[in-house]
Amino acid sequence: MIRYEVEDEIIRKYAVVAPVDVKAIIRDIGLTYVERDMPPGESGYIEYDGWTCTIAVNANEGPQRKRFTAAHELGHFLMHRDLLRKQKHLDRLFDEAANRNTAAPLEYWHEVQANNFAARLLMPKQTVEQEIASGNNTIEGLARKFDVSRSAMEYRIKSLRLERQLADDPDRAPAEL
Repeated sequence: MIRYEVEDEIIRKYAVVAPVDVKAIIRDIGLTYVERDMPPGESGYIEYDGWTCTIAVNANEGPQRKRFTAAHELGHFLMHRDLLRKQKHLDRLFDEAANRNTAAPLEYWHEVQANNFAARLLMPKQTVEQEIASGNNTIEGLARKFDVSRSAMEYRIKSLRLERQLADDPDRAPAEL
């Protein structure tokens, strides 16, 4: 199966009900999930020890950040594991000045791919659209439903081009009487 098909299959299989249980997915596919104390600015990492793969997230982060980091690292496993077998991959928070993640051995575009996978897994397009259609049409309401940060939900809504369907969109036309 081609990698993108594997990612899509994971999303189809597990992203059925919001919020998605990322830790259960990680464990179900045979990986280890742990929370560890890490310095500020370090979000998480993926590391191989022989045939064992561990996804670790910063225990000092909030629950929504942990979920996104775990989904992001799962994305790295699914898409980039061949590149990661030789060394630990540490994800740091994005450096605002450089507008990029300084993590190695991956490139910026690998980080973008992992972020996109995490967003698709945690906030699947079809489920987001269904929530909006059912009346859950504010950023806050959607963020609560999907158990993600407000900024993650805002980004996902923009990437899906659904801003005009939200009640809190200032450019939304008033409903007809």
